Amino acid sequence: MRLFTEKNRNLTLLAVIALLAAWEIASLLIGSDIILPSPEHTFREFYFLLSARDFWPALGSTLLRGAVGFIVSCIAGVIIGIPAGLKPGFRIFVRPLLSIVRTVPVMSIILLALIWFHSGAVPVFVSFLMSFPIVCGNVIEGVGQSENLLVEMAHQYRVSRRTTLLHVYIPSVFPFFIAGASTAMGITWKVVIAAEVLAQPVRAMGTGLQEARIQLNTAEVFAWTVAAVLVSVASEKLLERAVRKVPWRKR
Repeated sequence: MRLFTEKNRNLTLLAVIALLAAWEIASLLIGSDIILPSPEHTFREFYFLLSARDFWPALGSTLLRGAVGFIVSCIAGVIIGIPAGLKPGFRIFVRPLLSIVRTVPVMSIILLALIWFHSGAVPVFVSFLMSFPIVCGNVIEGVGQSENLLVEMAHQYRVSRRTTLLHVYIPSVFPFFIAGASTAMGITWKVVIAAEVLAQPVRAMGTGLQEARIQLNTAEVFAWTVAAVLVSVASEKLLERAVRKVPWRKR
């Protein structure tokens, strides 16, 4: 197992080195930092970005907006998904609404949110609306896939609804919920930062990206992008660690 893990790490490192090498070659061939800055220029700009006075407040604000949108979407997804999974009539009512939200272009939602809300709330609303259908749909699927035999036994032995929910439905639904939450987490930071680029809140990573673009500082655009990627990876790792500590997780 350890040998397999080391092999994976070596392959990952090799892929990163290959990507950096291709990036360096492309930058040399193009010969313009405005179009494609070199990796060393980008990472130098990233270092300057970390030491900038406005970076950490912008990072904190973006993290807060993304976390609020993600958490609210997970709570709403569970609250609506469980009864929708249990009640066929409610499920029939909810599914077209989820499908509509999934198919609406992200840019349309951002533009509408700019009309409806102030700039700071736009990323939160967009994050919620993009993540909610994913989580809710997975929860509905999980309830539908619950072990029917255990449910029938619980009904026959007159087990209380609360006990059935805690010991039958939730353990069955949990893997589906986590799968939906992981997918939603990956989308959250993309849509939050995209919404910030257009909404331009006072402190935001998206605002930093837009200002760098206006100044034609492509290296800084890349540096903000590196920061966004690191945020996404770190949040996924934190979610994985949190899942391992949940008692409902199937071993």
